[in-house]
Amino acid sequence: RQRCLAGWVAQLQRAGVSSSDAFSLNRVLGDPVQIREWGLKHLPKDDFSIDNAIILTRSLQWGLIIDPQGQANRFLKNWAADDDIKVVKETESQFSRDVTNAIQFGQPLLVENVGETLDPLLDPLLTHD
Repeated sequence: RQRCLAGWVAQLQRAGVSSSDAFSLNRVLGDPVQIREWGLKHLPKDDFSIDNAIILTRSLQWGLIIDPQGQANRFLKNWAADDDIKVVKETESQFSRDVTNAIQFGQPLLVENVGETLDPLLDPLLTHD
């Protein structure tokens, strides 16, 4: 990510667009109050995790999180706990019903342990149909 950002800043400078040499998503798009709140919800305090949370909350698409250490999973569960997050796995027998209910009642939904392919039930959700 740092290499991409450095390349982007270099392209801006070549094009004559003024920018900071040390671009940071945190400084440009971050809200210090929200970032502090995320820390209270157990988001790791490193720049990479904060940048990922900023991207996740500002994105118009659904996030796919590769999380071998479980840090993002733990954070998302804490972050959406007040909204009664529904945590499901595709292998569960009530997966379809749980997804449908979460959509119907506006609950946040976290699908864990996603494999190489997704259940077709999720296609309309992911494509915003």
